[in-house]
Amino acid sequence: MEKPFIIDLHTDIASNVLEATGKDISRRYSLHEGTPKVPGVVANNNVDLPRLRGGGVKLVFTSIFALDKKSLDELIKIDQKEYNFDKLKGIKFGIEAANEQMSYYQKVFRKYPDQVVNVKTKSDFANSKKTNKVGFLIHLEGVDYIDKDLKVLQKFYDLGARSLALTWRNRNKFGSGNNTQGGLTTTGKKLIKRVRKLGMIFDLAHANEETFWETVKIVDFPIIVSHTLCKALCDNSRNLSDEQIKAVAQKGGVLGMAAIPDYIGGDTLERYVDHFEYIINLVGDDYVAFGTDFDGLVGPEDTFMEGFTGSDGFPNVIKVFQKRGFSQKTVDKICFKNAERIILNNLK
Repeated sequence: MEKPFIIDLHTDIASNVLEATGKDISRRYSLHEGTPKVPGVVANNNVDLPRLRGGGVKLVFTSIFALDKKSLDELIKIDQKEYNFDKLKGIKFGIEAANEQMSYYQKVFRKYPDQVVNVKTKSDFANSKKTNKVGFLIHLEGVDYIDKDLKVLQKFYDLGARSLALTWRNRNKFGSGNNTQGGLTTTGKKLIKRVRKLGMIFDLAHANEETFWETVKIVDFPIIVSHTLCKALCDNSRNLSDEQIKAVAQKGGVLGMAAIPDYIGGDTLERYVDHFEYIINLVGDDYVAFGTDFDGLVGPEDTFMEGFTGSDGFPNVIKVFQKRGFSQKTVDKICFKNAERIILNNLK
């Protein structure tokens, strides 16, 4: 029998290091340790290599998150209180931020070759499972900076990116996020086709309902929604309706459960596990996984669940699974088998 491990479908290590903490991921940090590089953010640490190993994590999808200034301006018009980041002096946007974050990951791979591996192929993934290394699968989140001709996409693919989400909360040339109106664009359809051809994983996290449904109609391969939860349990625009959950399942996709109390509708592990159980009861246990959004919660209002403030906390969640009566087979599917299926079905 294969030894259980964890795959986390969404973390934000690079932007956390470069903007919020300045941490060295090779050593263990406390939750609020670090020095923010940008005023207005909080030094919240959830992920480092010791905690990943302590939590049994074998692979993380780790993002490049680079909003462009135009998109931020649009979000400010929608909700100035939440999105007015003008106080964030020195923050980088667009392609400059994306390049900086990719450079950060490349430095990590060079500096810690005995601890970290960039997972780009099925073979990389298989080899990483045989070692003590943690796999980093680079994810492009909200690709405002990718050009209409998709040359930038090819560049980032060549540098190791293997997963992509069209939008963050904003609208861009490809589609619309959860705080905006509009659907999938012609350029967005072109991007999805290229993602599939390259052998990348496609993520609908942050897509609004129109973009979600227009995408689901045209894809013929397994997709993910990397960090979301159940709208039936917490009515948040980032959470999915029963119909959306069923649609992802029908595509053979996977839903990553975000460790975000505002989306969970509570700050306890019991309430978090309610979302896993809800999906299992709705569509079965083949379509749910972890997608924490760790290292991405750096606002002064962000909170965490007791017992799950970082990547070393996965065993605490598993204890609640067991308390609920989840079988070992179901626990293994949540922890790694479902996400592993997506990796093997998409990567070359």
